[in-house]
Amino acid sequence: MPRKRQLGDAADRKRASELLKQKQQDWQKERLIAVRLGLNPDKSLDEIAEVVGRDRSCIQRWFDRFKQGGFKALLSRGNSGGRPSGCVDEVQAFLKAGLEAGKWNTAGQAKSALEKQFNQTFRYHTVWHWVKKCSGVLRRPRPLHKKQDKEQKNAYQRSFLGHLRKLELPAGKPVKVWFADESRYGLLPVIRRVWTLKGLRPHSPWQTKYQWSYCYGALDVVEGDSVFMQSPSVNHQWTHQFLKQICKEYPAHEHVVVWDGAGFHSKDSNHWIVPDGVHILTLPPYCPELNPIEKLWDLIQDHTANKIWDTIEKLDGVVSKLLENWWSNPRRVLRLVGRGYHRLSVNAS
Repeated sequence: MPRKRQLGDAADRKRASELLKQKQQDWQKERLIAVRLGLNPDKSLDEIAEVVGRDRSCIQRWFDRFKQGGFKALLSRGNSGGRPSGCVDEVQAFLKAGLEAGKWNTAGQAKSALEKQFNQTFRYHTVWHWVKKCSGVLRRPRPLHKKQDKEQKNAYQRSFLGHLRKLELPAGKPVKVWFADESRYGLLPVIRRVWTLKGLRPHSPWQTKYQWSYCYGALDVVEGDSVFMQSPSVNHQWTHQFLKQICKEYPAHEHVVVWDGAGFHSKDSNHWIVPDGVHILTLPPYCPELNPIEKLWDLIQDHTANKIWDTIEKLDGVVSKLLENWWSNPRRVLRLVGRGYHRLSVNAS
């Protein structure tokens, strides 16, 4: 009678099940399933190989790794016989901390920081390889105002549902919650990154023309409706017209408008620019990321950037056509909005 396989004990079976419930990569799940099956001595290698979809030799290699180094060895991939990278745990931890904090603009700066920290010399290409190994990528940071209060921002997200419930809304009437904002665009070109061939430096046409148009916009974070109004300026009068347009397009609803504290906005629902049936909530200062419509303006500029526009009227027409792709497609708006604090709070209210 063949000797039964001794791969582990009940504690190992429990640990394998716990790890499977955690977020793992597909190849790690595959190995965990194989080991969990292998911890049952009555399961043959052939049976496990058939379930996992691998051959016997592969399953046996995984079992050997598990016997030698436990779950840590099982869930890690080696260097395929190549030379070790030399990125020891201390170096890796230092690089990851710097990447999370966004400390370095270039790999050269990361190299200098490493040399200062560990008092030794590193090759540039080695550091570049380590940065990539730590999942480092080169990204353009989003501007963050130095006056932003993080605690106030987080508190607003937690209490947004409470703000909605405090509003004195008439019973029995449907309510729409809009996140509103304005965007400026004009004949002064916007420069964005472009795909190009390695070794080439792309050029973008430029002109110095200071002529602007504006667009008011509001997104319904529950049903995906949207309202837009292009204007030559932004002020109380134009804001009043925009709010009236929202009411005109959805006359059967009460409207909650959430926006920032710009001077041409109102923080008070009783202000003269606010029509009947509109209720105002104000975002905390210097927190544009709390307003989902900010992402839409950025997407619009993806299409108008790196181009020369001869007249503001021509650019107005292009922007109008781009906006049509949003107000005619509520599902697209909802994908943009996502399932953030705003949508969850409105649904709960």
